[in-house]
Amino acid sequence: MNPSRIMIVEDNTTVSEDCRDRLESLGYNVTSIVASGEESIVRAETERPDAVIMDIQLRDAMDGIEAAEQIYSRFEIPVLFMSAYSDRRLLDRAKRVGSFGYLVKPVNERELYAMIEMALYKSKAEKKRRQVEARLLQAQKMEAIGTLAGGIAHQFNNALYVITGNLDMVEMDFRGDEKVADYAKKIESSARRMTQLVAQLLAYARGGKYQIKTLALGDFVRDTLPLLKHNISNAIHLDTELPHDILNVEADLTQMQMVLSAVLINASEAMDGKGYIRVACRNTMITDETVENFPGLKHGNYVSLTITDDGKGMDQETRKRIFEPFFTTKFEGRGLGMAAAYGIVKNHGGWISVDSEPGQGSIVKIYLPITQAKVQKPEQSKIERIKNTATILVVEDEEMVMAVCRAMLESLGYHVLEAKTGQEAIRAVKTYGGKIDLAMLDILLPDVSGNIVYPFLMEARPNLKVIVYSGYSIDGPAQEIIDAGAQDFLQKPFTIAALSEKLKKVLQGE
Repeated sequence: MNPSRIMIVEDNTTVSEDCRDRLESLGYNVTSIVASGEESIVRAETERPDAVIMDIQLRDAMDGIEAAEQIYSRFEIPVLFMSAYSDRRLLDRAKRVGSFGYLVKPVNERELYAMIEMALYKSKAEKKRRQVEARLLQAQKMEAIGTLAGGIAHQFNNALYVITGNLDMVEMDFRGDEKVADYAKKIESSARRMTQLVAQLLAYARGGKYQIKTLALGDFVRDTLPLLKHNISNAIHLDTELPHDILNVEADLTQMQMVLSAVLINASEAMDGKGYIRVACRNTMITDETVENFPGLKHGNYVSLTITDDGKGMDQETRKRIFEPFFTTKFEGRGLGMAAAYGIVKNHGGWISVDSEPGQGSIVKIYLPITQAKVQKPEQSKIERIKNTATILVVEDEEMVMAVCRAMLESLGYHVLEAKTGQEAIRAVKTYGGKIDLAMLDILLPDVSGNIVYPFLMEARPNLKVIVYSGYSIDGPAQEIIDAGAQDFLQKPFTIAALSEKLKKVLQGE
């Protein structure tokens, strides 16, 4: 372990040299000896010692207490006062500036050692406490913004479902009409863009983990980068380090593409002209000794994804706000990319950080927990018109959403029952004379939430199959219903193809 570095501020040469000899005999490294308060501040900024021993009575206009106040407030370096006086007035002034100790000349060597070690320990503990408090305040801030973002995204998703659902119906009913197809294409393009924006907002709210699959992270990055290169200037060199032995993670493919895209765009926009971006994956372990460097994670095996650039970097204020939604340093931009990345990574049980200094580029580090599961083959959704007469109960309070859902289901050949509240849904399963094959259950209802309704539906019809659908994600109440026995989940807005595939899967018991 390297010896602690101490700076001495003393205007008496005999005293300062004696103090230096005592400190060096105790194993400390004396960085410098200065005689004035103003010079001590300059030296503290350049040398950054671990502690300062400060005489109170100095020859210049600034005394030791004034100098100590600036040294600690600006650089967080602990200061021990040393004085031939110990009157109450001096002690009170020393306390107000946060003194880490008070030594009375002549100094006893044992007392000097004990006081320094206590000051160093107290300083480290104080720094750690402030860091924990800062992380807690930041987490509370992000959680509050996330709750608001999630509510907004839910409402937008319901509205978008009405638009995209009706577009699906238009394309089915007016197939072959070129004029209608042209109008529909333009509307669809704008709707899909809005869907992507809402997905980013919902991802920040940590509600973006929709369809979890097992991914080989190295292969995922290798396959995704060609799709994202159009977002990066041709003058920027993109380098990769993607070993083939990278372990698997459980993640939403679309959401992880959003993360990689956001970080790459952020890196690209930080460069003026030429530059380089390096994307690297590796297997890593977080140990008991290093886990405190990764807030929210547990020790264990992870896959790390590191994106490094040589752009202009960020100052401290920008680094602190980089994950806030709608924060951007650019004149134009939505400021949602990095916020979405933060929410997605957190929602996948991972950790993300940014290291950067002005003029030094940036390093984004992402850690995701590994899984032993094998990579799954992707499934392709398709529309299938059902010829039988299966009956589906739709539990949905928004009239326009209900209308679109009914139109989709009837176009697929299903018989539809409607319930606008939880009480109506319970009444329907108890009083309807025929068979109800499946219920599509929304989470947010005007009288009671979907997770409260579900047990009553199953009590009345034990063989009823249930698909939970929501403008939120599967986390929270939706997951509670899945855990209680519901068969599947649909994220709004969904296409008629996705609905067809999901119904087929659930009704056939796949």
